[in-house]
Amino acid sequence: MNLESLDSLPFSIIILAIGAPIIIWFTLERGLALLKFFQQEEYDGPRFITWLHQKRAYDRKASIWLLIALLVGSLSQTELLKWLSPAVWPIVAFALIHGAIVSRKSRKSSKKKLVLTTRARRILTVFMALSVGAVIAAILLAGLAPEGSRFRMEASINDFDIDLVDYSWRVAALAGLLIIYCQSLPFLIVVANKLLEPAEERVKAKYRAEAVEKFNKLKPTIIAITGSFGKTSTKHILSHILSNAAPTLATPGSVNTDMGITRVIRESLTVDHHYFIVEMGAYGPGSIARLCDLTPPDISLITAVGPAHYERFKTLETVARAKFEIAEAAFRNGGKAIVNKNGIAPHLVEDRIKNVPGNYVFVGNDSDNKMAGVDITREGTVVSLNASGEEVTLKAPLFGSHQAENIAVAAITANSIGVPWSAIKGALLTVPQIRHRLEVIQTPGQPTIINDAYNSNPIGFAAALETLDVLRKEGGRRILITPGMVELGEKHDAEHERLGILTAKHTDIVLVVTPSRIPTFMKGLEGANDGSVTVMTFETQEEAETWARANWRAEDAVLFENNLPDIYEADPSF
Repeated sequence: MNLESLDSLPFSIIILAIGAPIIIWFTLERGLALLKFFQQEEYDGPRFITWLHQKRAYDRKASIWLLIALLVGSLSQTELLKWLSPAVWPIVAFALIHGAIVSRKSRKSSKKKLVLTTRARRILTVFMALSVGAVIAAILLAGLAPEGSRFRMEASINDFDIDLVDYSWRVAALAGLLIIYCQSLPFLIVVANKLLEPAEERVKAKYRAEAVEKFNKLKPTIIAITGSFGKTSTKHILSHILSNAAPTLATPGSVNTDMGITRVIRESLTVDHHYFIVEMGAYGPGSIARLCDLTPPDISLITAVGPAHYERFKTLETVARAKFEIAEAAFRNGGKAIVNKNGIAPHLVEDRIKNVPGNYVFVGNDSDNKMAGVDITREGTVVSLNASGEEVTLKAPLFGSHQAENIAVAAITANSIGVPWSAIKGALLTVPQIRHRLEVIQTPGQPTIINDAYNSNPIGFAAALETLDVLRKEGGRRILITPGMVELGEKHDAEHERLGILTAKHTDIVLVVTPSRIPTFMKGLEGANDGSVTVMTFETQEEAETWARANWRAEDAVLFENNLPDIYEADPSF
């Protein structure tokens, strides 16, 4: 049986029939891989595009093969090389299949997996729709090219004679258009998110209205916490203290955004909760004020004003203004603001007090609530506190000199709302360690592990280094694994050099991850190293951790200082 020649079928139909499954698979896998990084950039289009350029996360592998297909297709139009014509189809197919496999591998091997939230699914759906439209346009454009050379291949399969037609030049033209398509996919992710913004705002407004209505009915006492660092740890400590006095709800983990808080109110806040502790993150001037509109604080806490997320604010004065929005909101509500003066430069405190007057309670070395002494032991932290003339000793199984300030701020806050010191001291004795924030794990027969993977601020880094001296056993070594810090803006180089010098004083072995990202850390470390510190470099966190596990000893203390998400560490090679 002779099948009708395919000559009469349009080029676009042939391509769609043969290539649609491959193109869709490639697009889906590449879209999921890119969406993972876009999600880690908090769906911020400009930051994602900046990351794309900095990491050069453009398509290379598929584009190179598609370029080869374009060259082969072009050469096959000559009489001498027309025998190359049959190779164009398989090269294009291989380019897309290989690209899909590379994308899938990149996504599956990441430290922080893509979470297909409702929002992520909507972005992916619109991205796929835009991509399909772009592919169809490319196929139609390629179909307008001259037919060029053809070849026919007859095969006998169970008496069926199949007559295949090859449009080699049109396929080559399509390969050229697909190169542009591959390079455009990251931008289609951003466009998809932009197109969804009106719908996202409607969804947010609906959920927020529900949260506000519920919140206004329940009216718990709101304690709001912000700071460049220390806010999550202080929240954790305060929540534990207050939970021993009355039913208390705190936003979990590092949840500190509008929709995160909204979700906690809708899903977790009940009539039984007397206290609601809300962590508030500042992503620019006005962001905390908006959060305070959602949950107006009765008491506000400011743990620090520092260079964390400095690149978003550019100056410490801007950071201070953003953080003190939380104090202004509490004052409007007739409440008070508890401020850790040790974590804020004096001139910034003076400026904010002048511009945002109100009922302040200060904690710190130069205040009515003074930390008279701090002692870090193998059992935890001991804080001697002079609380408005009353001598109080606070003990907690937490580590790091910076935790002393968090403990003091949480304790003063609890006492200011009526919790007696005896109850506060008793609660602190059983406060759980904070996951990934100077979390100390001491196992018999194993090295002491100090997990500070979620820290990315200079003060916490310095405090963690000091714990190595305390927690190593006799004869043990002090081992540091770090990729450095992020989002320090113009202070990036200076802070890393300072910490490199400090590292040389508190370590015996340093495993530096992605040293090219923190050259001043390496400079400071090498300059202060008298030869007693062994320094090794690795390109990934996994490689550094593998070496550490293979070489550590039971007497050692091992500090995991920060663990950057893929957006910082990964070197995507699509």
